[in-house]
Amino acid sequence: MRRTRKQAATVAAITTASVLALGPPALAAPTLKMSKTTGLKAGDKIDVVSLTGLKPNLASVAIGQCKPVVTGTADCDISGALLGTADGSGKWKPGAKGSTITLLAKIGSTSCTAKAGACIIGVTSLTDPTNVLVKVPLTFSSSGGNGSGGNGDGGNGDGNGGDGNGSSGQNLPHTGSPDGLPTYALVASALVLSGGAALLIIPRRRRRASR
Repeated sequence: MRRTRKQAATVAAITTASVLALGPPALAAPTLKMSKTTGLKAGDKIDVVSLTGLKPNLASVAIGQCKPVVTGTADCDISGALLGTADGSGKWKPGAKGSTITLLAKIGSTSCTAKAGACIIGVTSLTDPTNVLVKVPLTFSSSGGNGSGGNGDGGNGDGNGGDGNGSSGQNLPHTGSPDGLPTYALVASALVLSGGAALLIIPRRRRRASR
């Protein structure tokens, strides 16, 4: 009997230890898919394709453009963030603002165009807003090459001058007459008229001399 009891106690202890070691299955990390994350520029609109793996029925789940490290509301574009909830399966459901985010060039003093990953799309719950549940790095297109301070046409750098035709914003000198006739045509006409007048004057002088 004692041996049987000891064996039963040993089996129970091993079973309990195994259960404690295994524990409940860990929840999968949330997964966020965006419609576009590279080749971006300020003003682009990107969509939330899917956000899964959230805690079931999690309330007030926000998705927005942020700095990589979030310590407060100033580290994200709060006005452009999307607010939704998680359903019973942990899938994000968009709220009234839908699922489209309009990108900014800067978050606070951080330039999102400085390097790849300078800004992210982050997911937080307003129950713990500084805890970023998942982040997706953003890569903005380089602004070099068109640094025109204007419409970005590259070589014209225009500020409005230079209409892209290689004229450096300056019109070529107008060499024609106001009505479009070339100057040389006017000069030639003047010479012809002068020659005709000379032919008329010379015979008159000869007639006077013969008298």
